[in-house]
Amino acid sequence: MKNLTTFLYNLYGSENNAIKLCAYLYGLYAVFLLIECIDFLAMLHTPDPGTHPTYDIVHVAFFIVELIVYTALTLGLVMLLNAENKKPATVIILVAIITSGRAFLDYYLYWYSEPKVHFVPYIYKTSNNFSDLVRATFLPAQLIAGLLCIWLWAGYSARNTAYDVKR
Repeated sequence: MKNLTTFLYNLYGSENNAIKLCAYLYGLYAVFLLIECIDFLAMLHTPDPGTHPTYDIVHVAFFIVELIVYTALTLGLVMLLNAENKKPATVIILVAIITSGRAFLDYYLYWYSEPKVHFVPYIYKTSNNFSDLVRATFLPAQLIAGLLCIWLWAGYSARNTAYDVKR
């Protein structure tokens, strides 16, 4: 356990860098969703001649809602990152809520929403192969980064508690 914490600390450099990684992952995913929204709206507005879209504005609305949620989560993580005198318990609780909420959304949208197992939920359409690659990369990365951030802040809290007891 101590070796893992030391490895993660050496990898990130500080606990704040772990929060920064989470903010980057959520922010980049929000940018991806913005591009997807614009792409799908453009395809709805002017479809290629002789073709018609297999989706409608309702499908795009799911992207827009998800975009709003991840933009808000990114801003929340940035505010947490820039807060002075962060209490480890507060950081752990907030990141745990965000990570568990994200895990629930992943489970519900990507695994539970249809009887068969699938990676892209039926409410979404993919505009290209890059869409699937981004989801396959960012969805697990957000969860892993959140768990590592919680681990680092828990270790930080334990180190500070042990230091306070020695004084």
